[in-house]
Amino acid sequence: MGKTLVATVEDLFFRSKIDATARNLNVPVRFVERKDLTAVCLEGKTAAVLLELSNGSSLDAIRSLRQNPKTRDVPVIGFLSHVDRDLARDAVSAGVTRVMPRSQFAETLPDLMMDLLAPGTKREVQEEPELPDE
Repeated sequence: MGKTLVATVEDLFFRSKIDATARNLNVPVRFVERKDLTAVCLEGKTAAVLLELSNGSSLDAIRSLRQNPKTRDVPVIGFLSHVDRDLARDAVSAGVTRVMPRSQFAETLPDLMMDLLAPGTKREVQEEPELPDE
């Protein structure tokens, strides 16, 4: 079995967005609770983690992941409200690979997923046909 994305997301809107995007791209994604993040990553099938940063428990999950030599190098993409600057700074200090505002995360999610699973691959986007002039 290949690598999968692991997502820890409480916001149902973002969970649905991640799930729908993954299905559209045929990308494997597994949703887990924060407390289970390190254990799931220890299974060795995690390409990257998508983590909703919302409070101190997010940082605790990252610290736990980074303390284990087997999960230390797993890329973690954190997303949060653009006004949570202190949390963003703390997340980077805790070991989050990349921190993004929710809006940027949502906008770039398809390309982000493809890049995390197959770096350097570009997804094919079909242009919508132009409507004829009237």
